[in-house]
Amino acid sequence: MNNKTGLWGAETKHFHLLTPDHVMEAAELRGKRLTGRVMALNSLENRVYDVEMAAPEDFGPGFAKQNVILKFYRPGRWSEDQIREEHRFLETLIEFEVPVVAPIEFNGATVHLHPETNLFFALFPKVQGRLKDELQKEEIEQVGRLIGRIHNVGSMGDFKHRLSLNPQNFIEASRSELARIKPVEHLSFNYYLALLDQLTPLLNPLFAHLPSQRLHGDFHRGNIVWTSAGPMAVDFDDCLTGPIEQDLWLLFPGQDSYAVEDRERFLGTYKEMTRKTHVRLGLTEALRTMRMVHFNAWITKRWDDHSFQRIFPQFPTANYWDQQLIDLRIQMGLIQDLASNLN
Repeated sequence: MNNKTGLWGAETKHFHLLTPDHVMEAAELRGKRLTGRVMALNSLENRVYDVEMAAPEDFGPGFAKQNVILKFYRPGRWSEDQIREEHRFLETLIEFEVPVVAPIEFNGATVHLHPETNLFFALFPKVQGRLKDELQKEEIEQVGRLIGRIHNVGSMGDFKHRLSLNPQNFIEASRSELARIKPVEHLSFNYYLALLDQLTPLLNPLFAHLPSQRLHGDFHRGNIVWTSAGPMAVDFDDCLTGPIEQDLWLLFPGQDSYAVEDRERFLGTYKEMTRKTHVRLGLTEALRTMRMVHFNAWITKRWDDHSFQRIFPQFPTANYWDQQLIDLRIQMGLIQDLASNLN
C-alpha cells in the first residue's frame, strides 16, 4: 500500500490514542456524573462508546435510562457544518415524530470539540432494542412506512453541506483516491481503474435529470433497531442528497423470488406513505456499482488504520482485485443494458 501523502495517519493521530479518560472527560462536559463504566462499541468509521451515568434520565420510550452513546467523529471526514446539518435533519425528524435518534443538546449545541484531542463529538440517547436479519410481512410494511416518513420530511428542505450522490462524487473521486494511493501493484488493479474511466460516462445520463432530496443514505437492516414501539432508524452518519432509490434497494438487494416479493410489499407501504407512484428501481445496479467502487476507495483511504487491515486482510492482494475486476465488468454490462433500454 503506497500512501503518498500520509495525511490519513496524521489526521487520526489522536483518534487512535483515545483513552477511557478522554471519553469520560467528554461525557462529563454535559454536567452529569458518571459511574466510570465505559464500553467501546463496534464502529470502523468513528469511535463510539456506551457510557453509564450515575443517575437515570428519561429520554422517552425505547431508550435506556442510565446509559448514553458518545460518538467521536473521525477527523478529516466531515466538517463541523456537515455534522451540524446531520443533527438538524435528525431534530427535524423528531419534530415530526419520526422514530430516529437525535443527539443530546447541552451547552447550547449538539456538536462539541474535545479540548485535548481536538476531535468533534456528540452524545446520543441509547436505544433499547435489537437488530433483525429476517423481517416478517408486517415488519416489512412497518419499515416501508418508516423510510416513507423520513423521505416526506427529507423533501421539505435541502442540505447545503452534505455530499450529493452522483457519479462525480462516488466514481470519479473514488478513482482519484485509488490511483493516488495505489493499494496494490497488479494488472487487475490497473484494468479496474481503466474501467472506471468508462463507467462515469455510462452513469452520467442516468443521473442527469433525477430528482434528489435529503436521504438517510445507508438504510440497511443494521441501521434499523427494533424497539418495543416498533422500528427506529439509526446512524444518519452517511445522510446525503440523492435519488430516493438509494434508500430503497439496500434492504432487499437480492433478485430471487422471495426478495422480489418482500421488496414489492415494502414499496407498497412506502408509496402509500409518500404518495410517490414512480420508483425507478432500474437504478439499483447503477447504485450498487457506485457503492462497490466507493467501498474500495473508503478502505484504501483508511488503510493506515490497523482495524481496517485486520478486518480486510485480502484487500491489498492480487486475488482481491482479480475478483473486483470481474464484478465490475458484470456490473458494467448490466448498466449498459439499462442505458440501452432508456434510449
